[in-house]
Amino acid sequence: MEIKFERYHLQSDFYSSLNGFQLVSVPTEVRIDPLTKRRSRIITWSLPTKGKFDFSQMVEESKGCIFCPENVLQKTPKFIKEIAPEGRISIGKAVGFPNLFPAGTYGSVVVLCEEHFLNLHQFTVQIYEEGFSVAIEIIRKTMNYDPNARFWQICQNFLLPGGSSILHPHLQVIGDPIPTNEMEYLIDACTSYSERKRSLYWSDLVQTEEKFGERYIATFGKVHWFVSFAPIGFNEICAVVEGHSSLTTLDQEEISSLARGIVSTLRYYYDKDLNSFNFAIYSISEEDSHQLLLRIISRTPIQPYYLNDWTSFEVLQSELTTNIYPEVLCREIRPYFS
Repeated sequence: MEIKFERYHLQSDFYSSLNGFQLVSVPTEVRIDPLTKRRSRIITWSLPTKGKFDFSQMVEESKGCIFCPENVLQKTPKFIKEIAPEGRISIGKAVGFPNLFPAGTYGSVVVLCEEHFLNLHQFTVQIYEEGFSVAIEIIRKTMNYDPNARFWQICQNFLLPGGSSILHPHLQVIGDPIPTNEMEYLIDACTSYSERKRSLYWSDLVQTEEKFGERYIATFGKVHWFVSFAPIGFNEICAVVEGHSSLTTLDQEEISSLARGIVSTLRYYYDKDLNSFNFAIYSISEEDSHQLLLRIISRTPIQPYYLNDWTSFEVLQSELTTNIYPEVLCREIRPYFS
């Protein structure tokens, strides 16, 4: 069950013009992900926060969108009858339907609520419970129609920095007969680990992280929440659902546990003056070595002078950066999960 946490300490020495040209040493830490062996860089500096952003003008200019309640049942597409004869799938205030601009074989949208805009502290457990329930029903119905669609993701792109062109809160549900790059990396690495160790990587990682306690946040039922040792994005929080590899086998308690952790994370982001984020749930059927994984990361917040958080390091070197030590992030966010 031994999992290795490898890291390299780098240091840059120079005479700083910000410090009277005194000699300073700026550390950087490079960490190696124990599963994928992907490197990430933890830098020790960041730009100061500009406070909370006023969304009132943006909300006013974009309200009445296709996802708003007066339009969602009139202007959105419908599923083919073989998948959902009713055309759309609704649970509570959440409404699911095909994506007009799909990025895969089966692309759907789930509108999460009637409100045109929610700030991060306004999302509730019930909103995600209903949204996930709709998304999972879409996946189940689609897999009954096409069993070859084994690879699914539920994701949320929130605000422009997260890649969303619509302000109204919604999820993306995407299914294919082939995996994404990240899914294939996870499958290959988890399969290799399982063959070598005769155990599941994510189970071993959770046990190890819980034992050491530096990055382990909380357990809600069968859902374990922790901070990634080698993050692939800013303020990355992860969850693993014990005993499940696919979203289709989750029960209501596990759906609620996922919703609770996401809402807890968003409250922390809000208190840090963040406002944009992405999350993804990796759902893969018929893969014994895989366990259902969620990752959520913050993005550079919308602000008067926006700075993209992806540089040549990320897009051309495939080496991801973050500006907070995972152990510090864990200590800060743990109270939000209590």
